Amino acid sequence: MLVNTVVDTLSSLHRYVIFTSFTLTTAITEWSSMLYSIIYTALPTIVVGILDKDLSRRTLLKYPQLYGAGHRQEAYNSKLFWLTMIDTLWQSVAVFSIPLFAYWASSIDGSSIGDLWTLAVVILVNLHLAMDIFRWSWITHAVLWGSIIATFICVIVIDAVPIFTGYWYALSFVILTSF
Repeated sequence: MLVNTVVDTLSSLHRYVIFTSFTLTTAITEWSSMLYSIIYTALPTIVVGILDKDLSRRTLLKYPQLYGAGHRQEAYNSKLFWLTMIDTLWQSVAVFSIPLFAYWASSIDGSSIGDLWTLAVVILVNLHLAMDIFRWSWITHAVLWGSIIATFICVIVIDAVPIFTGYWYALSFVILTSF
């Protein structure tokens, strides 16, 4: 899961750097970048890692041979690693390209595209995490789906506060008569 998060983020950011001809402009605000690492993706991963157990402690202690698959590299091997890398690379291309080309001829600015990228990556990472959960509890539901909702709220708040980057675009969008 961590590999998906890192590769998705780095691949999307790397594409943006190439797309902007290495001008060092960023599409993702500093706040979104910081919150991405703390709230949007790390918190759900930590909670699921602590709470999601496919076997009880008693069963694992009673049958130590269950650990044999890990020692023999049957559960996670180099083939699965490279398959995950290719899948993650494809996802990063989709996350980068779809919002970019959907708004290609519009007046949307880089920060707003960055908001779309942030939302897309957070949804993608949390859906991947949801597919890996064995035992759902109200806590995992709350943290996983709450993280996605918190991302939407934080992006809106960050864009609505005048001292943050995306405020002026949100203000001009509200003033437009088509809104």
